[in-house]
Amino acid sequence: MKQPIIRYANCWEDTAVLRKALQVRRGETGISIASGGDNTFALLLCDPQKIYAFDRNPTQLKCVQLKAAAMQELEYSDILRFFGICEGDRPALYRRVRRRLSAETRQYFDAHPEIIGNGIIHAGKFERFFQLFRTCIIPLFSSHEIFGAFAELDDPTAQRAFFETHIHNRRLKAMFRIYFGYRVMGQLGRDRSCYRYVDEKAQSGDDIRSRFVYGISHTSNLRNPYMQYIVTGNFTPRALPSYLHRKNLEIIRSRLDRITLVESDLCSLPVRDMDFANLSDIFEYMSDAEFSRNADALAAMLRTGGRVLSWNMQNRRYLQAPAFLRCQERSAQLFEQNRSWFYRDVMLYRRTAHEPHC
Repeated sequence: MKQPIIRYANCWEDTAVLRKALQVRRGETGISIASGGDNTFALLLCDPQKIYAFDRNPTQLKCVQLKAAAMQELEYSDILRFFGICEGDRPALYRRVRRRLSAETRQYFDAHPEIIGNGIIHAGKFERFFQLFRTCIIPLFSSHEIFGAFAELDDPTAQRAFFETHIHNRRLKAMFRIYFGYRVMGQLGRDRSCYRYVDEKAQSGDDIRSRFVYGISHTSNLRNPYMQYIVTGNFTPRALPSYLHRKNLEIIRSRLDRITLVESDLCSLPVRDMDFANLSDIFEYMSDAEFSRNADALAAMLRTGGRVLSWNMQNRRYLQAPAFLRCQERSAQLFEQNRSWFYRDVMLYRRTAHEPHC
C-alpha cells in the first residue's frame, strides 16, 4: 500500500512563542501534534515527564523518528549535515542512523533515498512549495541578489524600508495573490481539503502578503529561521529552529525517550489528565460539527488549568467557554513576537472546571 507523503518536514509555528505560551513545567505530561517533530523536541527542554506526539499521517511519525534517531546517533555537526543544513555524505550518515529505526521506518526511507540524499528538512510538500516560490516566483518580481541582501538585514526598520524601496511592487502583489491564493497553495503547498471550510478564500493571497509585511516590520530577518528558509532555501547557523541549537542537543538527546509517537487524530487519542496541548492549526481542517467534537474530546483530555496553544492560518477557529478560557491579552502579546509570519493569529487557552459534553 502506498504510504502518505511527508507534508511538513519542519514545524512552521514559532517554537519560541510555543514555549512561552505553554509554560511547560518539570514533570508535566502533554500532547503535541507531531508534524515535523521540531516543536515536540523543543518542548523537551522544559523537562516534561511525557509527550504524546500524535499525527494521523504515519509518514509524519516516520519523519519524527528519523530525526530523533539522528540526534541519538550523531554528533552535532553531522546532525546538521544529515538533516540537510550543511553539505555532507548523507547516505553514509544514514547507514549509521538506520539501525535505530523501526523496521517499518527503515523500509520507508530505504525506498526513498532521494529524501536522505537531499536532507530530511527539505522533504515535505510545504517545503517544496517554498522552494518553487524562491526559484520560480521571486524572479518574476525581484531578484535573488536583492532577496539575498534583504535576508541579511537585522533591523526591522531597515528591513521595511528596504522592502518598500526594492521589492514591494505591483508584480509582487500579483504574485502573492496568485501563488499564496487558495487554488495554488491548496494544490502545491498544502491540500485542497485545507480550504474546504475557509470562508475568506478569495483574500488568502493578499492576507499572507499583509502578514509578510507585518512580520518583517517586527522581527529580524537575519535571525529568523522561518524567513531564512523561505528566502534562502535553508536554515543558517544564525537562524536555526531551537531544537537544533548546539546548546540544546544534549538535553534533548537525554529526554527523547519521553516522547511516545501515536498514529491518531485528536478525537481518538487515548490519553487523560494532560497538562498541556500543542495543536498547531489542526482545527482549520474541520467542519463546525467536527470542530465541536474535537473541542469536547480535548476538554476531556485536559486537567483543570491545562494549557492549549493553537494557531489559525486561513480560518478563524476558536475554542469556546465554558470549557476553555481564551487568554486574549497574552495571546496578542505572543503574536507580536511571532516570527512565522504567515499565520493569522495564535491563541492560548486554559481549561476551566466545566465538564465537557462527552
